[in-house]
Amino acid sequence: MRTADPVAAGEGAPAAAADSPWAALRQTPLDAGLWLALARDYQRHELPWQAAYAARQALRSDPGVRAQLETLALGDRHDPATGDAQLGQPRLAHAAALIERFRARTRERPDDWLTWLYLARLHDMRATEQAAAADRGTRANAPLADPPTTPGAPDPTPADARDAALAQARQHEILPGESLHWLGVWRLNAGDAAGAVDALSALIDNRPPRYGSLMYLGEALLRSDRIAAAETAFSRASQSANPDFLSDLAARVYAHNYWREAIALLQKALSLRPEHVPTWLALARIQSEVHRLADCRDSLARIARLAPGQPEAALLSAGLHGRLGDARSQRLAQQELLAANDDPLSRLASSIAMTALYDDSLTAREIAALHRQLCAPIEAALPERTAFPNPRTTQRRLRIGYVTGDLHRQHPVNLFMLPVLGRHDHRRCDITVYHTGRMFDTYTRRAQAAVDRWRDASRLDDHALQRTIIGDGIDLLVDLAGHTASHRLGLFALRAAPVQATFLGYPHSTGLSRIDWLIGDPIVAPAAHAGLFSEGIAQLPDSVFCWAPVDDYPLPPPRPAAAPIVFASFNNALKLSPRTIALWAQVLHAVAGSRLCLKAPSLHERLVQDRLRECFAAHGITADRLELRGPSGLADMMQEYGAVDIALDPTPYNGGTTTLQALWMGVPVVTLAGDNFVGRMGASFLASLGQHDRIATDAAAYVAIAARLAADPQLRAGRNALRAHLNASPLCALERWVGALEALYARMWAAYAEDRPIRLLAAEAAPPFSQPATPEPR
Repeated sequence: MRTADPVAAGEGAPAAAADSPWAALRQTPLDAGLWLALARDYQRHELPWQAAYAARQALRSDPGVRAQLETLALGDRHDPATGDAQLGQPRLAHAAALIERFRARTRERPDDWLTWLYLARLHDMRATEQAAAADRGTRANAPLADPPTTPGAPDPTPADARDAALAQARQHEILPGESLHWLGVWRLNAGDAAGAVDALSALIDNRPPRYGSLMYLGEALLRSDRIAAAETAFSRASQSANPDFLSDLAARVYAHNYWREAIALLQKALSLRPEHVPTWLALARIQSEVHRLADCRDSLARIARLAPGQPEAALLSAGLHGRLGDARSQRLAQQELLAANDDPLSRLASSIAMTALYDDSLTAREIAALHRQLCAPIEAALPERTAFPNPRTTQRRLRIGYVTGDLHRQHPVNLFMLPVLGRHDHRRCDITVYHTGRMFDTYTRRAQAAVDRWRDASRLDDHALQRTIIGDGIDLLVDLAGHTASHRLGLFALRAAPVQATFLGYPHSTGLSRIDWLIGDPIVAPAAHAGLFSEGIAQLPDSVFCWAPVDDYPLPPPRPAAAPIVFASFNNALKLSPRTIALWAQVLHAVAGSRLCLKAPSLHERLVQDRLRECFAAHGITADRLELRGPSGLADMMQEYGAVDIALDPTPYNGGTTTLQALWMGVPVVTLAGDNFVGRMGASFLASLGQHDRIATDAAAYVAIAARLAADPQLRAGRNALRAHLNASPLCALERWVGALEALYARMWAAYAEDRPIRLLAAEAAPPFSQPATPEPR
């Protein structure tokens, strides 16, 4: 290892100034006055990052100093896109200038722990960048090492400079382990999980325990696929008796699907602080999301006693309608809350848009109009960027950016998108993923390894993410969320690329006119339906989705010949609309002795079971003909198709992933072609299979098709044949499908590059499926 720069390491530096507050802070680290004095000193010396940090510590030590801090005009001290939070990025363009400024400070104040720490991280970023360049077999254009300050001395490497600065930081830190803690957090935020583990592991045996460090260590270990070690770290962190920390820990472990543990942590926090409304809200939120509906009602009742009229509690109460399967009541309650809230930019607008897709009391035109209405205030409030430096040529590699937070475990976006990321032709397309979620598992790592670059955008607001995307020179930015929970529609309203498209994550127009294209196919998005789309229509030649299972699911054995016919739907309860229940009741009446198996996350709840039984009873279907199943793991769920003969597609919101899963497991599907994207997915899949005779155009045809399939003596012998047929169809032709997607991207870019204002990129060869005229209101 080369010798570090002696000045950078503090050697030969003047003694600490007599008025330096650091020695006093090491004795009384919670002295707000000392932190306030430090913030003022940093402000005088034009060191805003350090001033903001000191201000945060002063406020944490004594909230009463807020008024004094405001006079310093330090800006937004908590903005994750500014100040020292930028040390959580993989690289900084202005790192060299910061290093010189901070080194000057350490020469003046050699005991300045904070500035040594920032120096250590800046050198750490450069060391990581240098190592990455070496791995690629290239060198960065600009020198990464700092220039020597002593004539004739060897150049220190970034790693040497980091180690020297970190040693100084650890020597002068006011709390044991604080330097390694922050280094680990910044590395984790920058996507360097292994580096975070290296830093944070050194703090495992700290006394007193550093519970926050253990929490971040657990997350870093999860991202490194060291599951057992991560769970141990989280368990040790949960021994904290700080209710605020326990709530933070609960949010983090829940983001990784440890929902039982998250609930236990929140309950522990409530045992320490029984009347804390934010903790009750966090508990009710998780209970709702994991379909613990009775528990959620109890938590909401407690909140109503503690804080009557609490807005988020009202929103969760509205959501309970949907968890029970009542989309219309949920939508109406949400709209009432949005009107009362008087905030048109509220994410509640997206919740309303999403709920409307399930509501069979609305026409296709009404749903499209509602989406436009909900998005209009977003576009009015956010200025659209119109100028981009991207060269308008088609003779180069296209830069594609995907924005998603859903590349994890069983999420449909992951199931469909992970195979696509692994098949992109990187000679034609440069692929960047802007990962906006906190969940990071085995599948996320596979996605990360498949792309040219991966940006952790979970802590960036829309403006900061826009700047990042523009800096990356993205030509075509693809939204994979629509109005779902992880959406970043504000980013797309600002516009972050010359061409923007929405795809896969939301089966409907977003209502946002600044998204240029919706990717569909000639069935889900026919030219005749152009009036239902705020975006232009870009059609893939076969189906909008391609099925390439990321895991192996063996076919179950055939069902016994004498067993009664079992129809099934494994869709969530919101899809069990009044029209769907009436339709399926007709099917059961038409096939004597048949049964209906329904499986959904909320069906473990007695409340939901009782409601469904009542709904079917109103149509003459007794409870003994219904089998209601709650959630299970994906592999187990796929094997449950072994007890199913025929899958029934719901309406107006068809199955997407569930339909393709049923077909893959050898179960035939009956669908009713609807009048918009969300109601035509089943028709798209079956048309690509050539199974037009299983696509109904009205309720009577749907019942007749189901009865005909049930009477087929070869029904239970056809599982292997159906999987083979699916595997040989355009639905599973992944290489061909990805090629068509890339060709469609190229056509989108060409329309922009050639300044052609078109609204339809028609598929070159549409499936042979008759398209109805544009639907009229009922």
